[in-house]
Amino acid sequence: MKLILIALLGLTLTQAVFVKRSNDPSKAVFTQLEAMEEHELGRKLLDTIALQLNNKAPLGDIAKMLQQLRENLILNQQEADQKHAQDEVDCETEIYQYNRRIDFASNEITESTQEIQTLSAKVEQLTQDVENKQVQLDILNEQETQIREQRAEDADSFVKFENETENVIEAVEVIIQKLSSIQPDQEVLAALTQLNKIGASNPILALMQVASTFSAEQLNNVLNKLGEVSNQLAEALEDARQTEIQAQLDFEALVVEIASQRESLSAAREDSERQLQDNQQALDLQKKRKEDATDELNAASSGKEQKEAECDSWRTQYAQDSEHRQQEISIIRQVEEILATKLSNVKVYLQERSSA
Repeated sequence: MKLILIALLGLTLTQAVFVKRSNDPSKAVFTQLEAMEEHELGRKLLDTIALQLNNKAPLGDIAKMLQQLRENLILNQQEADQKHAQDEVDCETEIYQYNRRIDFASNEITESTQEIQTLSAKVEQLTQDVENKQVQLDILNEQETQIREQRAEDADSFVKFENETENVIEAVEVIIQKLSSIQPDQEVLAALTQLNKIGASNPILALMQVASTFSAEQLNNVLNKLGEVSNQLAEALEDARQTEIQAQLDFEALVVEIASQRESLSAAREDSERQLQDNQQALDLQKKRKEDATDELNAASSGKEQKEAECDSWRTQYAQDSEHRQQEISIIRQVEEILATKLSNVKVYLQERSSA
C-alpha cells in the first residue's frame, strides 16, 4: 500500500496522450478518462492504476488506495472547514476589538478636542487677567512713587516757608522792640550808636534813623501796623502748619490705601496665576490625551485594515483549496465508479495510452 501511495505522489508524467477514437460504446468512458488527463491528480491516478495493473496488483488494493485518498481529502476538507470556522471567529473577534478601540479612540479625540477648546479659551482669559492685574500693580506703584516724591517736595517747601516766616516774625518783633524804645522828645543818639555796631548795612539801623524823625502819633501807627503784620504772619504760619499736618495725614492714609489695593491686587493676581497654571497643566494633559488617542486610532485602523486583508486572504485561499479539493474528490469518485463498472474499458484505454 505504501508503494502505491509513493507511486501516486511521485509520478509526474508530462507525456502527450493520444487515444484512438472509436464508435463503440466505450467512447463515453474514454471521454471521461481523457477529461481526467486535464487534471494533475487524474493523470497521477491513471499512471498509478496503469502501474498497478501491469504489476498484477489486486483490484481490491487499487480500490482501497482510492478510498483512502478520497477519505483523506474529505478529512482534510473537514479540518479545513473547522479551521476556516475558527478563523472566521478569530477574525470577527479581533475586528470587533479593533472597532472598540477605534470607537474609544474616536470618542477620546472628540472629548479632548472639546476640552482643549474650553481650556484654551480659559488659559487665554487668565493670561490676559494676570497681565491686566500686573498693569494695575505697576500703576499703583507709580502712583505711590509720585505721591511720595510730591509729599517730600511739599514737606521741603513747608520747612523752607516755616523757617523764612519765623525769621520774618522774629525780625518784625525785633523792629517793634527797637521802635518801642524810641522817645521822640529824647536824644536817640545812644540807640543809634548801639545799632551802628551791628553794621552799616543793618536795615533796622536805617529804620531807626527814619523813625527817629517820627512824631509820637506816627510812631504808634507804625508800631500798630508792624504788630498786625506780625500777627498775620503768625496766623499764616499756624495755618500752614495745620495744612502740613493734614497733608501728612492724607498722605499716610493714601499710602495705606494704596498698600491695601496692592495687597488685594497681588492676591488676586497670584490666584489667577494659580488658576492659569492649573488650566495650562490640564490643557497639556488634554493635548497629550488627544495625541495618544490619535496614535491609538491610527494603530487600530491600520490593524483592522491589515486583519481584514488577512481574513480576506484566508477566505480566498480556503475557497480555492476547497474547490480544488472537491475537484480531486470528484475525480477519485469517478475513477472508483469507472473501475467498479468499466474496468475492461479502463484497461483498453490505459493500453492505448501507453502505446501512444
